[in-house]
Amino acid sequence: MGLIPKEEKYFQMLSQLAAKACEAGEIFAKIFYEFHNHAQFAEEIKAVETASDELVAQITQKLNSSFITPIDREDIYLLVTEIDDVIDMINDIARRMDIYGISAPRPDSKQIADLLNRTTVELKAAFTVLERGQNISDHCRKIRQLEREGDTLYREAIRNLFKEEKDAVEVIKWMSIYEELENSIDRCKDVAEVLEAIVVKNK
Repeated sequence: MGLIPKEEKYFQMLSQLAAKACEAGEIFAKIFYEFHNHAQFAEEIKAVETASDELVAQITQKLNSSFITPIDREDIYLLVTEIDDVIDMINDIARRMDIYGISAPRPDSKQIADLLNRTTVELKAAFTVLERGQNISDHCRKIRQLEREGDTLYREAIRNLFKEEKDAVEVIKWMSIYEELENSIDRCKDVAEVLEAIVVKNK
């Protein structure tokens, strides 16, 4: 593919960052099945987010000190920012659930959290095969499919929320959570689209 730098190893570092997003997604999904441990999981996600920030700083420092980059430095910055956003958003949702005083997850929120987890798994896989110089198309296509499923689940979840929940405060809380869940999956799709565009540009 001609994309993988031979010295600076940018894509190895991006792959590590995508792996952090996957780690955050896996821990996040656990919240919805072991909710009594949600505070502990939230702290674990925060630790992942902190480690990710350090990795982002390393990549940025390398970019700023490199005279020549294997691809446009703006494209690398964009990928870093998009992946970092995914991790930040997952961390934010976990924190919100604690701040909002959520007593138990709604059943359909488990489905969307699982979908988010699966999307981050595909994101990690896409960067892993890219690092090896292999084709990312299958993983990016899967991410788009999962994003469409997420849209459907989100609409159903909001419909059920208004139908079943009589407490207006609970409605407000869960609307916020559902919206951020959907936004997180959308951001994973954004990463995949940016990655595909960069691959096409550099063929």
